[in-house]
Order: sequence, then C-alpha cells, then structure tokens
Amino acid sequence: MNVEITFENTLNGNTLELNQEIFTLPSGESFMVKKFKYYISNVILTDSETNTQYVETDSYHLMGQDFNSAIELGMIPSANYDQITFSIGVDEVANSRTDQTGDLDPNNDMAWNWNSGYKFVILEGEFIHQSTQERTGLVFHIGNNQNYATVTLPLSGLAAGKSASISLETAIDELFSNPNSLVPSNLASTTVMGGPVADQIGQNYADGFIKAN
Repeated sequence: MNVEITFENTLNGNTLELNQEIFTLPSGESFMVKKFKYYISNVILTDSETNTQYVETDSYHLMGQDFNSAIELGMIPSANYDQITFSIGVDEVANSRTDQTGDLDPNNDMAWNWNSGYKFVILEGEFIHQSTQERTGLVFHIGNNQNYATVTLPLSGLAAGKSASISLETAIDELFSNPNSLVPSNLASTTVMGGPVADQIGQNYADGFIKAN
C-alpha cells in the first residue's frame, strides 16, 4: 500500500500565508508570520489489533511553509494502521552531530551556529505590541533534547492494501496556549532561543501542536 502524510499549517483556523496575512494570536494580538519551519522525525504506523508496525528508516523531515508539506512513505507493508507516532524535533543521537545531509544538512538554517545540535521549531514574525501599539519582532527558535516531543494520534480510513493520504494539521496557535499561556507583549524578551520560555513552548507543541484532521 502507498501512503502519504500531508501537513496543513494553520493559525487561528486559517491556512498560513507567509508575509501576507495578519492573524490573531490566542492573546488577541495581531501577528504576521515571516518564517515557519519544524522537524518531524521517527515516523511509525501501528495496527493496534495485530501489533503490526511500519517504522520509517532515516526518518527526518524538515517541514514548514514554503518548504515540504508532505512525507511520502511510498509502498509499505499492508495492514489496517490505526495509529501514527512521530516526534517533533531531532532525536538525541542525530542531535549530537551536524555533519549530516538531506533534511539534516546544516545549510537548511536549522543548526545552531553557537551550539551543537538543531533547532526543532522556528517561528519568526511581527506582532502589534499591546502597550506601544508598535510592530515588534518575535523570534522563537526552540531546540535542546528536553524539547524533543513524541506524539501518537489515531488514524481512520487506512485499509490494508489501499493507498491512503494521512492529513494532519499543524496549529501554530498551540505554541502560545496549552498548557502554557504566552502573551508576546508580556515576554521579557521577544527573542526566545533557550531558557524557561523555550521549554514552555516545547511543552505547548508536545501537547497539541499537530492534530489529526
């Protein structure tokens, strides 16, 4: 059976458009996205009835707006897969070195230039500050092994022997909400590349950043 996984990037329920549309964050602030990229890795499909699994090899995919929007698994063993498991970020083994190729090539602008390893999620844009009403830059570069998050989602409609497309939604809103509510105007720094706020964002994308459509 032939399987493809597609990702739709959204903010506030709308399909994401870079450098064009003004979106509303959960905090009510107006926000324009300029860059959005993230890693999906270690994809596994499971048939929970038979415990059959398909584990993708060399499973590292750089996703984002104006970049990849789909993962082509190609022909895989036939089964009634009803779960998908994947991780957001790069696992500790791959994250320990940046001499790699393909989607892990450091030239993809996802490797730290001051530290070893990769950025797992990049979101950059501008928001209207609640106090000053000025357009203010916002930069989230989230990485580090503690922010590597594994997600399992239910699947439906994948029948043994039939080609299928798994449709997932990447909801950027979730970077700012559950379980940690983030208001950009209240951040001590609007450039987040580490520390407690970065870990809070990591907890947020682990909780519901990507959903089954």
